[in-house]
Amino acid sequence: MPRSVFILILALTAVGVASCSTSTPAPKPGPPPFLARSTTLAVTNGIKVLTNVAMPQGFAPISTRPPIWLQNGEEIGVVGTQAGHTIMYGLGGAGWRTGRVLVAETGPAAAEEGTLADLAVSPNGLTLATAMVAPGGDRVDVIIRDLIATGPGNAISDFNGRYDSISMSWLNDSTIALALRAHPEPPEESGVSDEAPKSDSDQPDAEPPPTRSDGLQLIVITGAASVAPLKLSCPMSPLSWSAHGVYAVGQGDAGAPPVIIDRRASTCTRFHVREPIHVLDWDKDDEGSFLYVGPDPTRHTIGVFKYNIATGAEHLMGVSTGAASFAAGSDTVTLGNRDLTFARAIERPEKSIPAQVAVAQSDQSQVDVKSLGFDTWPEMLARSTMAYSKGADEAAMQIYAPSLPVPWRKIVTYSLHYDSAFLLAEGPAQGTVTMSWSLRGRWLAFLDGDATAGTVMTVIEPPR
Repeated sequence: MPRSVFILILALTAVGVASCSTSTPAPKPGPPPFLARSTTLAVTNGIKVLTNVAMPQGFAPISTRPPIWLQNGEEIGVVGTQAGHTIMYGLGGAGWRTGRVLVAETGPAAAEEGTLADLAVSPNGLTLATAMVAPGGDRVDVIIRDLIATGPGNAISDFNGRYDSISMSWLNDSTIALALRAHPEPPEESGVSDEAPKSDSDQPDAEPPPTRSDGLQLIVITGAASVAPLKLSCPMSPLSWSAHGVYAVGQGDAGAPPVIIDRRASTCTRFHVREPIHVLDWDKDDEGSFLYVGPDPTRHTIGVFKYNIATGAEHLMGVSTGAASFAAGSDTVTLGNRDLTFARAIERPEKSIPAQVAVAQSDQSQVDVKSLGFDTWPEMLARSTMAYSKGADEAAMQIYAPSLPVPWRKIVTYSLHYDSAFLLAEGPAQGTVTMSWSLRGRWLAFLDGDATAGTVMTVIEPPR
């Protein structure tokens, strides 16, 4: 949606005031164009709401795409689907209420038409990179957009081929890691003659087919953009990179198992878990340690595990949960229940258990468990999510509690510094809610809604 649509209400209000020049007293100002509301969540009374922005009709959040803070918090990127396409809006200005289209698959705001495969924002929040599959599906273009400048951006490199997996990440403000797994080529038909076809002197020589790219590609965007393939022996899947880009975990998918990549040694080894995993966070103080969600030994439920690449040591951090993060000093914060075991989670998935937060020291020598004051079920706990601010040492958690006719969603924060929890918002578990902290953890933004009921972006300042 073009920027003008977002400010249409304000523009019409201004026109109406300017055209009225009678001496009658002006009416009392009406409510602001964006009311303090959310689609499914009721914000707790007393919490400071900085803004509520209604997204365009038909826009729906994507569960794996939380709001992205850009330009040092001056703009918030919001990714979702609309009219059958993936789109990214940028909300900036006063109260983040002025919108523009940052990424589109079609229309005048698109740098080029195609299908968005992945996107990533540079560490400084000033440059947006997208991987766009060209119409026909036989080429991937990497497009760079300067978020301070105008215009949809420009393609800086292209990769020929059809791909089953495409993911991209920034290693630093000038280097992009693009992971490609090429779709297998069909085998050549048997019985085809090895004899070279006769050439027709009247016809120009046919151009050879373009060379297919595959594997990990390191793209330097400064100056004349360059691409350096990193030769690895394993197939790529969506990558999660360590804090300084030394290691990466290929998280696996239906076509490739999880792997661990060492960029310094240019090696790739299979992870001991064969099913797909989801990396939650990396330890900034210990480059090779990460938290991931993976299956339990019976493959009937999930757990959060801490793994160290250098030593191979692994620790179970939480059962039937998908919410955990590293805190300061390599400590971990995990949402779960200390008495829950894999066997209990499988045998009694709808048994009420207290929702708890566990703060564990890096060596596991001490674990401090805090109750959040309400119950959940193991199967609901497995759907939980966490957004952690290392700047504020505070976790924002999306948790579900038993309720009819649908479970009850709660957005709860827990501050390690103040050792206190607070219920920020709650409502029926309908639609999708995603959330993220501002750079220093002062504000929390969340998207709430779906394509039918509508979607609202809310920014609040949690109490402390």
